[in-house]
Amino acid sequence: MKRILLQIKKRLYLYVAVDFIVALIIGLYFDFQRINIRAISLLAVFLMLYPMLTGMVVEKVKKAGRNYRLISLTLFFAFFMASATAYGLSRTIFINEPELALGIILVGAIPCSNMLIGWSGIADASVEDALVIAVVGLLLIPLLSPVIVRISGGPIIPIDTKQLILNLLVYILVPLACGYFTRREIIRRKGMPYFVEVKQYFPGVSAIGILLIVFFSVAKVAPKAIQHPIVFFQVTAGLFIYYLVQTLLAVATAKLFRFDYSRGMILILGATASSQAISLALAATMFGSMTVFALSFKPILQVLYIMFLIYALGPKIKKFLGP
Repeated sequence: MKRILLQIKKRLYLYVAVDFIVALIIGLYFDFQRINIRAISLLAVFLMLYPMLTGMVVEKVKKAGRNYRLISLTLFFAFFMASATAYGLSRTIFINEPELALGIILVGAIPCSNMLIGWSGIADASVEDALVIAVVGLLLIPLLSPVIVRISGGPIIPIDTKQLILNLLVYILVPLACGYFTRREIIRRKGMPYFVEVKQYFPGVSAIGILLIVFFSVAKVAPKAIQHPIVFFQVTAGLFIYYLVQTLLAVATAKLFRFDYSRGMILILGATASSQAISLALAATMFGSMTVFALSFKPILQVLYIMFLIYALGPKIKKFLGP
């Protein structure tokens, strides 16, 4: 089992590729549309965050909160630069598809994915900084996102503040509390050397959460992907351009401000990742089916792109920014 967890972290891209193909095939033969995957999503997000937050030194969070330059730059990219990029795509690639254009606008307007914490751990970036940015970003969503969407040409989005607080509790505070007490108990009972030894397996457990999200996301949209291949490729191209533009801008900014890899990767991940749960929930309850259709592919594409960013571009980014 330990060997499998280490292999999952090392070869995550292969596991996701197999997961994607299997889910696509199964999704064509079994109806996943009627399945409410909220509970599964909660489990998957918990599996991603809990191991990383267990390995995190919580005492460093206060210190991380003082990294004002990193936090402010990442949030600026996550909200404003992302929205500018999405606006450009909505007026070019999706200019004749208003519902798809709204989908890309939601991608840019609702950033700061809770999974930023899990991805940061997998990328060997600063988990403490990621935690602070994720929490602050979630709190800013009801204040900034409706304004950004209105300016970008979409309707004003009424965000349920109570639901946002619930998401914060479920996705951030609950895994944080569980991780803190788990870490403390392991160290108290087994000692620090044992904790350091088992910590290497935590990213593999987090990767299982990624595989769950990919499987159910792909299986649920598999019939639509086959019935509307052109739309699928259009959405894929638009999102890839969005991620690529954000990555290039974030890497250049990280170099300009002399961030090392552990900080620079936080900026890059914060600029590219966006909240899948909130954007999909809003689209499903408020907008047209094509907006939901476009956003339903985003978890898949985001996982694949960020894996490409970490595994393929990560070594080059580390060399460019400095370890």
